[in-house]
Amino acid sequence: MDLIHDLEKASTKDDLEALGIEHLGIDVDKRKAKEVLRAELIGEAEAQGFTAEAAEPEQNKPTAEAPKADTYPGKLGRNKRTGVIMPWSSAMAKMPHMEEV
Repeated sequence: MDLIHDLEKASTKDDLEALGIEHLGIDVDKRKAKEVLRAELIGEAEAQGFTAEAAEPEQNKPTAEAPKADTYPGKLGRNKRTGVIMPWSSAMAKMPHMEEV
């Protein structure tokens, strides 16, 4: 198995720490977020000459996005607090934190 592939598949900080110590000689700071540790270890692995050629390509995951104002045919509402835009309904007119866009 490839080291970078193993780093991408590690599920815990302990797994990342073990891989860092074993292959790279780096002791990680577990106070950092898991994704930050993963990025640092992958960067160090690439700097030391490990490659990601054997790693599986990332799959395109569908993301939930708010409808765009120019693509949605109906009315849109915006949450004043968060800025999230969503399809407008008559019930939203009664909510003080919603406004029609």
